[in-house]
Amino acid sequence: MSKNKDERLNRLRAAADKFGERDFSTRIEVEEADELGAVEASFNRMAERLEKRAMRFQEIDRVKSDFVSSVSHELRTPLTTIKALTRLLMRGEITEEKRREYLETISVECDRQIDLVLNLLDLSRIEGGVYRLNFERVEPLEAIESCVKSEMTAAEKRRHTLRIEPFAEVPPICADPKALRRVLSNLIENSIKYTPDGGLISLSAQLGEDNFVLISVTDNGRGIPPEDLPVLFNKFHRGKPVRADSTTNEDFLEDADVSGVGLGLYMGKYVIERMGGRITVETEVGKGSRFDLHLPIWKESECGNNLSEEK
Repeated sequence: MSKNKDERLNRLRAAADKFGERDFSTRIEVEEADELGAVEASFNRMAERLEKRAMRFQEIDRVKSDFVSSVSHELRTPLTTIKALTRLLMRGEITEEKRREYLETISVECDRQIDLVLNLLDLSRIEGGVYRLNFERVEPLEAIESCVKSEMTAAEKRRHTLRIEPFAEVPPICADPKALRRVLSNLIENSIKYTPDGGLISLSAQLGEDNFVLISVTDNGRGIPPEDLPVLFNKFHRGKPVRADSTTNEDFLEDADVSGVGLGLYMGKYVIERMGGRITVETEVGKGSRFDLHLPIWKESECGNNLSEEK
């Protein structure tokens, strides 16, 4: 009996040594239901928890590395374009048409940089618990028209039709107007990105159930693969190209631009939920997607002069 216990203690000691070398896959076979067996069982439970934690840390490190790489790419590419076009403008040997084209491109790239920085700042505020929203009375049509106007140039470059569908008058909503416009603009930008040239992107609004207004962004683009739906609104998640097959048969599915750092939908979901609403999606690969923002109707007693801040 003494020899058996010595052997079991040696196995426990050897397993502990492996843990010291960060090998968390080690387990001990529990031979007897005695006090030493209880220790062995506790060791195995501890090993399982530590292994799961180590795997989680590895995943966090991978996500962090991917995030840093994505941010670096998103910063480097526009800056390279801006630098090259600035040098061409400084030479002065270009036509007025080209000069205006270069300046417009520089302006667009600067806007991209600003959006990226704002998303990173908002992410920092969210994780720091100090993200604020200022609720106001917002007319859905005004918010939609503002976003369509700001995104029209980007849509025209891809020969997309970006339009507002006729809709019946809907009541004002309770929202932060700036935050709402950023969410809508991001949805439009995604539709522009993932829709083949010459596509259709439309916005509309309608009165929903339970005192909510639905603002919709619909496109006839590549759609979203079923496997992406459970993680669609996760932080740092980016859509991946879809392989064309006999049912879709569209080249653009494989060539879709997946640039970005994967914060747009995460931020959008967070912001809309903080406004007391929700965001839903309907999609079909090769057919397109529709995102609905469900936002509460304005009520002076509930929304007036209201601030939302995390503590």
